[in-house]
Amino acid sequence: MYGPWVDVTISLSDQVAASLLEAERKTISGRALIDSGASTSCIDDGIVERLNLSPIDRVKMASASHAGHDANVYPVKILINNMATGINIPRAIGAQLSNQDIVALLGRDMLAFCTMFYNGPAGELTISV
Repeated sequence: MYGPWVDVTISLSDQVAASLLEAERKTISGRALIDSGASTSCIDDGIVERLNLSPIDRVKMASASHAGHDANVYPVKILINNMATGINIPRAIGAQLSNQDIVALLGRDMLAFCTMFYNGPAGELTISV
C-alpha cells in the first residue's frame, strides 16, 4: 500500500564526517520511499536541522505536485538498515517529506548502486548494494 520502502539511517557524508570528532557525528533513522522516477535522492528538512547540515548548493527542484522552486543541496550518507554498506549521496536535496511519514526519498542517484526487485502484489522488496 505504501509502495517500495526501506528503513534507513542517515548521517553526514564520509567526507564531511572525517573532519569532525566522533562525538559530533549524529545519525537519524526512519522510513525511506524508493522512487525510481526521482533523479535525485531527497532528505527531509527536519533531518537537515537535526543533523545540523550546511547546504553546499541550491538547485531548482520540480516534482509531480510542485513547479520548480529553489531547494538546498546537502552531502549525506544513507545506509539501508541491515546492510553492511552505506552509500554517500553527495547532492541530496532538502524537501518537506515528514508529512508523508518518511525521512528520505531514494532516487536514481542511489539506486544506481543497487539491484532491486519489487513484487507489488505481494508487497515484497529485495534490494542489494
